Amino acid sequence: MHCFFFLYLKLMEEQMLLKWRLSKILERDKEANKELDEWMHRQLDKGNEQEKEQNQRKDEKKDSFHKVEDEKRAALKKELRSMEWTWEDGEDDDPFFVNGMASRLHEVYSPSNFKDMGDYIELVKPIGNINMIEKNCFGFLLSWKDAILYAKTVIKGGFSDWRVPTLDEMITLYKIKDICGMNKLDDWFWTSSENEDGFTASRVSLYGGHVSSGTKTGKYYVRCIR
Repeated sequence: MHCFFFLYLKLMEEQMLLKWRLSKILERDKEANKELDEWMHRQLDKGNEQEKEQNQRKDEKKDSFHKVEDEKRAALKKELRSMEWTWEDGEDDDPFFVNGMASRLHEVYSPSNFKDMGDYIELVKPIGNINMIEKNCFGFLLSWKDAILYAKTVIKGGFSDWRVPTLDEMITLYKIKDICGMNKLDDWFWTSSENEDGFTASRVSLYGGHVSSGTKTGKYYVRCIR
């Protein structure tokens, strides 16, 4: 009888000890879960703060990009005005216009300065870095990348160093379009001038002199020069 009573007390003691150990484990788990919860909240707050800083930097970069673009347009307008071009505001979102003809043309802008060589036009006296102009533009619309690649395949007049005009050079082509003998003067043409965003490049309409940006995946005509 005493033996069974002793075993019973021993069993009760072990159960109480086990309950005490379980309570300690649960208490530690509770503290660990609390610490984990606090850590997760800190990480979320940190992530939100980083996202906020990234958005702020993006906004600052965007503002800086637009400021640079505005300065470029202002400088280009000033340069073209110095050549006695007239200006009109349009309704497009982001172009400016280079309408009108210079009141006094230099001799390089005389029709006699342009020789029709069949598939290209040769300039007797170069205008800047323009010595030859494709008379007939490529007959298909191309993305900006394909336009650059196409220029590398052009071989005319015995020369293979043809290229896509820069923005300034394309504006020059618009200026001489009615006197040099080019065809296809009623559409948009790519320039090689990329914008800082890396996704767009400048394009020029030879119909009205519009200048604006186009996404590089967009498709427009290309007329090469050398």
